[in-house]
Amino acid sequence: MKNKKQRISIVALAVILIFAMSATAFGAAAPGSKDGALKIALANAKLSKKQVKQIDVEKEKNYEIEFVRKSNGAEYDYEISAKDGRILEKAVEYKYKKNTSKKKIGKDKARRIVADFSGRSYNDVKKGTCVYSYKNKKGKYEVKFRSGNYKHEYEVLAPNGKIIEYEYEYTGTR
Repeated sequence: MKNKKQRISIVALAVILIFAMSATAFGAAAPGSKDGALKIALANAKLSKKQVKQIDVEKEKNYEIEFVRKSNGAEYDYEISAKDGRILEKAVEYKYKKNTSKKKIGKDKARRIVADFSGRSYNDVKKGTCVYSYKNKKGKYEVKFRSGNYKHEYEVLAPNGKIIEYEYEYTGTR
């Protein structure tokens, strides 16, 4: 009888432990606070709090987080679900030097760069749009596509293929 109770207790404990581990591994935990939401954003950006400045965290329906990377001035903007900690939107804008060259890498190369950078398949990127524009002495490609429940937008410098801005937004149910 004692062994049976011990086995039941061990099995119950194992089930609780497995449930807790799967909730952490397979689904983001709700941030619980502004600090928790900031930690999620920083982890996604692969940055520490010491590496950023101008941190702004607001909570309305979800958490709106903005910060600037100290080393290169890149601006990060996140929307994180207050319900489950999922990143609903992310935008990054990199600082760059103006380039007056009208040289172009081509739309196909721009799409391949975006596919490599985003980790999405080239076929997903190819199904979207890629538009070249030259404004304010800056030639760039605007690449837009959908992948899964996300809408992606990238800006790629035409002369060298450097990504200067990107954004993705969750389009499923929030």
